Amino acid sequence: MLCPPSRDLSFFVGLAPGTWELGNDNFVGTGEGLGLNQTNMADKEDLNFEEIHFSPIPSQTNIYGLTKIDRNEEGNKIFLASLSGRVVCLEYPRNSLVPTSREVPFTYIPESAEIVSIDAFNRPEPSKGLVVGISLILLKNSRSHQKQFLNIYSALESKAEFSLDSIAEGCQHLELDFVPFQLTHAEIFIKGRKEVVFLLCGSDESVHMFCEDRTHQRFEEQPVQNYFPELQNLPSNVLWLEVEAQQNAKRVTVIGCQNGHVKVTLTDLTAGPSIVEEYTLDRDGPISSVKLYSQRSSQIKVNSDDQMIETTTEESSTDYHLLVCCAIEASVVYTNVITQGFTNMVTLPDSDDFDCVTCTCIADVDWDGNNEIILGTYGQELLVYKCISVPDNTLQSSSNVDFQLMWRRSFANPLFAIEYLDLTNDGLKEIAVASLSGLHVLQHNLDKAAAHCLSKLQQTSLRGPQETESVT
Repeated sequence: MLCPPSRDLSFFVGLAPGTWELGNDNFVGTGEGLGLNQTNMADKEDLNFEEIHFSPIPSQTNIYGLTKIDRNEEGNKIFLASLSGRVVCLEYPRNSLVPTSREVPFTYIPESAEIVSIDAFNRPEPSKGLVVGISLILLKNSRSHQKQFLNIYSALESKAEFSLDSIAEGCQHLELDFVPFQLTHAEIFIKGRKEVVFLLCGSDESVHMFCEDRTHQRFEEQPVQNYFPELQNLPSNVLWLEVEAQQNAKRVTVIGCQNGHVKVTLTDLTAGPSIVEEYTLDRDGPISSVKLYSQRSSQIKVNSDDQMIETTTEESSTDYHLLVCCAIEASVVYTNVITQGFTNMVTLPDSDDFDCVTCTCIADVDWDGNNEIILGTYGQELLVYKCISVPDNTLQSSSNVDFQLMWRRSFANPLFAIEYLDLTNDGLKEIAVASLSGLHVLQHNLDKAAAHCLSKLQQTSLRGPQETESVT
């Protein structure tokens, strides 16, 4: 089993040796993509996915190279960035079973540039439009002369807010004085108006916030402590950041750092952001991913306009769990983390048997209303874990839950990123997996999906009118 050096970030982001100047070794794999190997099943739940599409990329990606756009009037799509500076967009046109995969000609990305991270979001109402952010490193004659940039793209013309060609041309080019890591986004309120901002983790042990000035139609860096006090005075470089807004005017922020530090912060947003609760933990190696999630999954409902909308079941704060993945340790889940901190820990079995866990996703893949944990590893395995209830006295921890490996699939190359979304626009979500060789799309077995739908319809028809109304 390969164990990356605890200080070598090249293993995670996939850049050439020396880019980060944090270690002497580089564990990025080589070789051409060969697609999927034969499926291996831990078939306890009879879960099954089939690969319906594979898009190769010109060079490898990294753990920050995949982002999705869903709930978009132009349809759902995936962006996959490669280290060669090229970005591929995969989408299924409406009423089409054949996907389209094309390179998006984003401007101001020279041939000598290496893309580090990519993120995208839809502007909140009343504005509209797609905004794409790409962080990159521009290599000169030597690594000592490299420069770093954040490119932010949006359409400058009206009625072209979702046109990829128009978006790719409208670039704002910001030079950075630090090496960028993960790029993500979060919601804030400025004078009562919702705004979406970019949050960029950097090698200066800081998280930088970029907010849009709508008057001048440009993004500017703003002091992050004014809106995210939990992101100041960080002990190490942040490798993974999660921001979760709650319905009770509170926000949960989780950071995973290069030195193994993990912090969970509950922030009150009622009268300006103020920290209510904070928990910290130190693991033995770099944190490759953190995921805050509720055990209950979101539900699909139909509104008055006959449109399908996704609503999250209201949960008490005690239901939130935290998945923590470390480069040199088994992945663990801390249950009820908001109220009990890091008291209750459950280890995911066999999660350290396939090299480092590089990517994670939370999704209800068996449609039982509860979320499962999906892990992707550098050892070329996709692992799906299900939460099960057990008697209190069967566990060494104080938690009364455990996890079992319910399904796994072998790939021919290391895995770097996972997303779960409805790419085919048929109401059924797919798993998008970014590997060393390209993007794989895994679809649920359609026969089993149809049988599940018929079963649900039969159960609904047997209920009385009042029961049916309460369910929907």
